[in-house]
Amino acid sequence: MAVTAPREQQQRKDARRNREAILDAARELFAESADVTMCNVAKRAGVGQATVYRNFGDRTALAAEILCEHVEQLERLALEHANDPDAFFVLLRTLVEGTVNLYALSELSREEASVGSQLERTRQRVRELMTGPLRDAKATGTLRRDSSIDDVFLVVLMARGAMERAPSAAARAAAASRVLTLALDGLVPPSARD
Repeated sequence: MAVTAPREQQQRKDARRNREAILDAARELFAESADVTMCNVAKRAGVGQATVYRNFGDRTALAAEILCEHVEQLERLALEHANDPDAFFVLLRTLVEGTVNLYALSELSREEASVGSQLERTRQRVRELMTGPLRDAKATGTLRRDSSIDDVFLVVLMARGAMERAPSAAARAAAASRVLTLALDGLVPPSARD
């Protein structure tokens, strides 16, 4: 028994490391294009295709996992900044910056209904996470009183639109950053800019 336990622990470590390598590779590839195959992911991760399929049944499952990670990151940030008067701005910045890495997943959602369904669940969760911080920012005067949750999604759509013609992930990041800067200029009331 003592001989097999370390071997099982090593296998679990290897499995976790392989899963992380697969997710890292998929994040990088999806940030570049929607045309990601499981073969591409395996090559980038340095694992066999069987390992990729053992962890994720198909490209849709892999995309769904990446979307879930993004929402989990927002949830952690929302908890960390629960009493922070700037929580809304922290979450908005993270949301817009995340669109750079999730850019191709929204393209994929047009092709595959299950990815589209996951995106819709993600939008609903984002709405829930942003509602309280948005209300608090308006109450403290750091956000225009006529701002709404729909404005959050409008900013994300503007960032996405600005990224459409960008030739690379770096150019998409620059476009998203510029959109965020311009959007914040419109969302913050003049009295709070000083």
